[in-house]
Amino acid sequence: MAKSKDILWEVGCEGHTDAWVVADSWELATVAAARFWGVPWREVASQCEMKSKIIGAPRNICCRCGRTYFGGPPMCEVCKKDVKLEEEHLRRRLHRAYRMGKVM
Repeated sequence: MAKSKDILWEVGCEGHTDAWVVADSWELATVAAARFWGVPWREVASQCEMKSKIIGAPRNICCRCGRTYFGGPPMCEVCKKDVKLEEEHLRRRLHRAYRMGKVM
């Protein structure tokens, strides 16, 4: 049985930070990105856009900072925590802007 190559996707969506996910197809990448953002897939599926696609991405090299790490792809734990924190801050800012009527 042939082993498929890892495909690294950078998925962007309005109102969310860019998500780096490993998936076999674009559809599975959007599902993984929604899981990463912690939102239902149906809310972001039509708004997702592909920012980059890397076929045969190197393992154990962080796609964000470029450091070597030991763990699962695509990012090191430090970058995962940073991206999660950025996502949380972005949600808070957008929620505050909606409440104040600055964003429709």
